Amino acid sequence: MKKEELVEIFSDLHPEDTQGSVQAVIHLKDGRSLVTDSLRIDMDGGRVILAEKASHFYDANKRNWLQELLFYKNKKRKIA
Repeated sequence: MKKEELVEIFSDLHPEDTQGSVQAVIHLKDGRSLVTDSLRIDMDGGRVILAEKASHFYDANKRNWLQELLFYKNKKRKIA
């Protein structure tokens, strides 16, 4: 997936798709699946960063996503 494709998808979501939480489901080659709500989209680096709940990075990843969201909201306010 390219950044442009992700932006296009999110730019015109159906209203019912804009509320609620998001989980990532990772399907491993051995048949196991991991599910996490600690995900962050790093548009600068072009990465989706996922952290398993039991990992030491889980909480930090969630906090970093909140920082990304705050940066976006502040930028949006400055433009308006």
